[in-house]
Amino acid sequence: MKIRFGERMKKNITVFTFIICMLVIGCLAVYYQYMKREQIQAEVHTPATETEKLIAKDLEMGYPETPTELMKLWGRLNQCLYNTSLSEEEIHSLLKQLRVMYSKELLQNNEEKKHLSNLEKEVSKFKEDKNKIVSYSTETATSVKYKTIKNQQYADIRISYFVTHTGNYSKIFQDFLLIKENDKWKILGFKSAQQEPVLEKEK
Repeated sequence: MKIRFGERMKKNITVFTFIICMLVIGCLAVYYQYMKREQIQAEVHTPATETEKLIAKDLEMGYPETPTELMKLWGRLNQCLYNTSLSEEEIHSLLKQLRVMYSKELLQNNEEKKHLSNLEKEVSKFKEDKNKIVSYSTETATSVKYKTIKNQQYADIRISYFVTHTGNYSKIFQDFLLIKENDKWKILGFKSAQQEPVLEKEK
């Protein structure tokens, strides 16, 4: 009888130990799933602000198809850069988006580190002067001037900015020369055009 009792105890202990192990494994599995779900939720952040949306924009998958659409995105990025309070990291991220629209030649002539430094100075000066880009507009598709030179496609297009400065308003123009690279319109160069006063603050 003592032997049978001892064997029964061993079996009970074995079963009990097995159940405890299964419970521990189950708890660990639940905890692992919970932590994984929390990590995914922390990593997946839906962009809410204009800055976040522009930084998160996938230009490889959704690159502008026409010169007009390219200039709309250019204006949108610049309005965010020059109007919004941004960290250095955010300015750099937005600059990277701008540089995606640059042609190979323009990229080669604008080293990224120096480009970032110049942009930060320009943005700082623009804000110190109490300027603000109220809106921007591009030429219509029918106004874009296309030309082909040695089998290379080019396009001339203008973008205008409606800018305010301490109550005074003006319209600033920029002319762009685009080039077709790998079926995508890229910025080959740009320059400031004339500036027109629109409305002056009443004195």
